Amino acid sequence: MLPACIAQNQEYSARHLGNMRQALAAHLHGSAFCVVVTGSFGRHEASDQSDLDYFLIGREADRDLAPYSAVGDILGAMVAKKPAVGGPFSAYVPAEELVNRIGLDGDTNSITTRRLLFLLECEWLYNEPAKRAFFDELIANYVTENVTRESIARFLVNDVIRYYRTISVDFEIKTREGRAKAWAPRRLKLVFSRKMLYFGGIIAAAETAGFDYVGKRAKLSELLQLPPITRLQTVFGDRSLPALELYDHFLSRLNDPEIRQRLEKIDQNDRNHPELRKLLDDGKQFSRELISLLNHRYSADHPIHEALLM
Repeated sequence: MLPACIAQNQEYSARHLGNMRQALAAHLHGSAFCVVVTGSFGRHEASDQSDLDYFLIGREADRDLAPYSAVGDILGAMVAKKPAVGGPFSAYVPAEELVNRIGLDGDTNSITTRRLLFLLECEWLYNEPAKRAFFDELIANYVTENVTRESIARFLVNDVIRYYRTISVDFEIKTREGRAKAWAPRRLKLVFSRKMLYFGGIIAAAETAGFDYVGKRAKLSELLQLPPITRLQTVFGDRSLPALELYDHFLSRLNDPEIRQRLEKIDQNDRNHPELRKLLDDGKQFSRELISLLNHRYSADHPIHEALLM
């Protein structure tokens, strides 16, 4: 049985995702694009404190066909918090950029963010077949035909590691420059939500060992379309419960408006605030639980260990 807050957030997410899908289906037409959501709704962890990180995906040649304003109006009326203006969300994303621009100078922070969140914590809101097609196209780019049966989806592992380390570095720099608003909640999300996202990508890649490239693609498609919490349960079963109990406590704190308001007033100069310190300590235990899961399931000679270190 799932911890109470996780179960509550999953029910909230499913209900609101259903409502958004119905609203978009009633007003939109055409198959040249899809609408997806990431963030807490994509992870099935949403509450009434959540914003909506959505974007449209289609081919560059079809950009003018996408009803960008209509989607914004429909979804904007359904949630209290909207994506930040100028951020990586609430945008039209060419599939060519999302699927093919991995690495080198053209792979900006915004592109990397969209790609990894699309892969690791994404749900469709309009046109599921198109979302699935772009999703599988991206997976095929991570797992080419020359990947051997003995290896894992190492290209994906490297990109997941790079993304996680990039957001960690960026958070540190923003903190030093005093630009991190609501510092404590953002710090906690890095300790819990982003860590869950990272771990979910790592274990999906680890599970591809022993398959040929077709099997690797199928395994990634199967696991990565699950929300991160469900992915953890699917791979580890009841052994995941200690980690999920800690994650549940984190979610319950951020779900509580009074606690969240108190946390939002804590800045980087008060890291030992008792309420914050308790959650940060829980975050360290959360890491230990995830490491224990990894070591229990994957023997010392499993390729995931080398991939994480070298």
